[in-house]
Amino acid sequence: MTKKERVEAALRGERPDRVPVCFWHHFGNLPPEKTVREHLRFFIESGEDILKMMCDEFFIYPLNGAAAPAEFSALRPQGRDSYYVRGQAERAAQINEALHGEAITFYNAFSPYATLKHAIGQDAALELIHADEAAALHALNVICEDTIYMIERVLKESGVTGMMLCLQGAEEGLFTDEEYARIIRPTEEKVVEAACALSDTNLLHLCGWDNVPDRLERWKGYPTKLVNWDVDVEGISLKEGKTFFGGRAVLGGFNNREGQLLHKGSKEAIQAFTKKLLQDAGQEGVILGADCSLPKDIDRQRIRWVIEAAEAFAAENP
Repeated sequence: MTKKERVEAALRGERPDRVPVCFWHHFGNLPPEKTVREHLRFFIESGEDILKMMCDEFFIYPLNGAAAPAEFSALRPQGRDSYYVRGQAERAAQINEALHGEAITFYNAFSPYATLKHAIGQDAALELIHADEAAALHALNVICEDTIYMIERVLKESGVTGMMLCLQGAEEGLFTDEEYARIIRPTEEKVVEAACALSDTNLLHLCGWDNVPDRLERWKGYPTKLVNWDVDVEGISLKEGKTFFGGRAVLGGFNNREGQLLHKGSKEAIQAFTKKLLQDAGQEGVILGADCSLPKDIDRQRIRWVIEAAEAFAAENP
């Protein structure tokens, strides 16, 4: 099977020649040409099957100096033709062109709340919401508008297969169900709907970045083909996740953090863990990866060890 055929089989819930692999890490805010080069280098050196693009150059949403609630109330969208929107479609297109159509690719789209939090910090975002909810909702709607512009341009112009929809804000104890439904979900839902309207192959990334379990039930109804969550923080295995998310394909299994098995473990330990994951989760509808982005200094050979183990497991379990 080609890499595309392998992934497409997994997304259909079928068994490929071996279980596909997809990992990613941040490259930092690099010049455009180096961003493209580093993505291609990572894809080739790791041998993985899917390229999940990183948007580090555009990670911080431009707030034009907004700080006080009144300033957030005056925030206006960057617009469809702004560099923030247009530049992301251009970068995704350049990476896809360098791949020559070899792989299925995903591009990041953060929920508006996650984008606001990245721009000003979680404490400041919560302070804004509590101090002036109207100003916060206005800011979230502005960010949402630009995020949808970006999704539309990326999916229509760049050759990307689908979006990796990165959701945050459902951590235990952060918002009540009523607050989440009123403040966070409306713009989050619009972003997911925009991606699903243009691609039937999107990845839902349910981030466990702060080691606090999420209220995953708030997100399980979003209709993406592939789902990724933090198996360690949530305590839900890949096998259990298949059931929880209604039989959809699942991605993950490895702890992404520094000092953990994939980052520092031996080849023997990594390959034994890979086979244990597959023994439990099966070889249908599974893509091996991590809970989130790997440390920047990850040795790409470690990803190849995972692939080797997946190949050996497939041969041992025909």
